[in-house]
Amino acid sequence: MKPLLVDVVADIVCPWCYVGVKSFLVARGALEDEFAVTVRYRPYQLNPETPAAGVDRNAYYARKFPDKERLASAREAIRANARASGFDFDPSAPPHLPNTLKAHQLIAAAQEPNLQERTTLALYEAFWDRLEDIGDDETLVAIGERAGMSRARAADALACGGPAAAAEAEAFRRAGVSGVPTFIIGERTGFSGGMAPPTMIAALKEAARRNEGASQ
Repeated sequence: MKPLLVDVVADIVCPWCYVGVKSFLVARGALEDEFAVTVRYRPYQLNPETPAAGVDRNAYYARKFPDKERLASAREAIRANARASGFDFDPSAPPHLPNTLKAHQLIAAAQEPNLQERTTLALYEAFWDRLEDIGDDETLVAIGERAGMSRARAADALACGGPAAAAEAEAFRRAGVSGVPTFIIGERTGFSGGMAPPTMIAALKEAARRNEGASQ
């Protein structure tokens, strides 16, 4: 099998990122006979200016997307792609928009690949499905424990990991990442979007092909 390194740059509160991550997992399963995939979940903040306590999400979206019909259409497109990826969720459900820096600190502390993926998925499920406040320290520690992280390790990540996570997220922004989810293949080729699995599979194969050609 060919090695394939995928960096998934995403933010937990981005609904398209939830779709993209789930679609990627389906695509990875479909490609397991062809590629040995290594995935790293990397931080990005859509709203780094969000206060530590968070804001009312409905009020925020009303200001950012004043066209209600357009917002409703976008949310239905998100749900359609989610269903194509084998799950469903309500993009309008979470009432609170947190600052996601500490959530990214938790992901960064989970260095082992399987633990990092479990932690990432646990955060998405906590925010979108369980409607939990992923900006709250105690909630994040509990999420880390659900994913298999020790309580002490999760608490330490929240206390100490802020500067590194913020710097990494900002580095992706400076490198030109403006839309998420972004998938970077082999630290060289990238594409963006919460696409359905067939499109994701094709995009991964094409990026792998381009990487292989560039290295020859």
